[in-house]
Amino acid sequence: MVFRDDGHLSAEALTALARNEDNFDGLERLEIAEHLAFCDECLQRYAMALEGGTLLIPERSCRQTLPARIRSRAFHLAVSRYATAAAAVALALTILWGAEPANFPRPILPEDRPSVSQQLSGLTGEISDSLRETVSGLSNFFNDFRPSRFM
Repeated sequence: MVFRDDGHLSAEALTALARNEDNFDGLERLEIAEHLAFCDECLQRYAMALEGGTLLIPERSCRQTLPARIRSRAFHLAVSRYATAAAAVALALTILWGAEPANFPRPILPEDRPSVSQQLSGLTGEISDSLRETVSGLSNFFNDFRPSRFM
């Protein structure tokens, strides 16, 4: 019997589970795991049943290799950070010193544009000059065809 009448795991089930005996089928193991996931009392009883058991000894200890691996990883991390920063600085300096200076055209601002009165005065000057040339050209044309009085 896996569960007691009050819904908690039985002592026999906990000791069999702690000894890793193969007394349970797949569904019973699933029910036990689900019950241990939410019942703190049974989980505590299961941990106490595990206390008397033998501990497994690992094939190789990580006590000697772990500090060396931590130092190695820290070194690689620091090198990769500084290498990235050095590459960024080198790229920035290459762009700054290797590029030709850019000459951007200066935008025309409203205060740089001529005013309407300046544009009109220039236009009236052009119109008066062209009228003067036209009138002088016409007067020369008519002077050539005018009959002389003293003929």
